[in-house]
Amino acid sequence: MPDAPMAPRAALCDLIADRVRERVLSGEWRVGQALDEGSLATDYGVSRTPVREALKLLQHEGLLQGYLRRGVVVASVDAKAVEEAACLRSLLLTHVAATGSAAPSPLLSRMLSLAEQRMRLGRVLQSGQAGHSVDVSSSP
Repeated sequence: MPDAPMAPRAALCDLIADRVRERVLSGEWRVGQALDEGSLATDYGVSRTPVREALKLLQHEGLLQGYLRRGVVVASVDAKAVEEAACLRSLLLTHVAATGSAAPSPLLSRMLSLAEQRMRLGRVLQSGQAGHSVDVSSSP
């Protein structure tokens, strides 16, 4: 007798990434603030491995910046990056409307999400953290 299909479950690192992402986008952490894997692992009651993987995901999204042997910090975005994200979002929404589909594909959804996150991070920075910005293009 075949087994019942397995219900998809989000990976632990994805759940942690969601929580950390929300904390970054809410402005809980300042731009340039270092995030400690060990502290986050303790906060979430998990080992460091899923936290490390979550932080890598957020680095790929541009919300965090990693430095070799120095850890991970909350990234900064400049006005040009926010403007590019808004333009990209507009182009993607135009494409979705032109195709006439009720819902965007998973790829388009992900691209829209990344553009919206970048715009949201820019708003967080403008609403009170602009004085705390750091240039993440150079090492701390």
